[in-house]
Amino acid sequence: MLVLSRKRQEMMQIGEGVIVKVIHIGRNTVKIGIEAPEGVRVVRGELFGSPGRRNPLASFLRERSVAKAARREGRKWGDKTE
Repeated sequence: MLVLSRKRQEMMQIGEGVIVKVIHIGRNTVKIGIEAPEGVRVVRGELFGSPGRRNPLASFLRERSVAKAARREGRKWGDKTE
């Protein structure tokens, strides 16, 4: 993990098109702005936690990644493997 110190209004770039900017520094919070290309999804960590009833987005993302992997292998989601 890369750890950086930034002051208010300072930015950093990730990859080709993701820019992260420190908007506001509060007592217990840091507000950041993220600019990313339309195809890049940004998900808060608490939504991407362990899959289950409490984290439906994590369950959805896990199922979707499994389905994508199955399609790459030429199978449909739900097909049994041997």
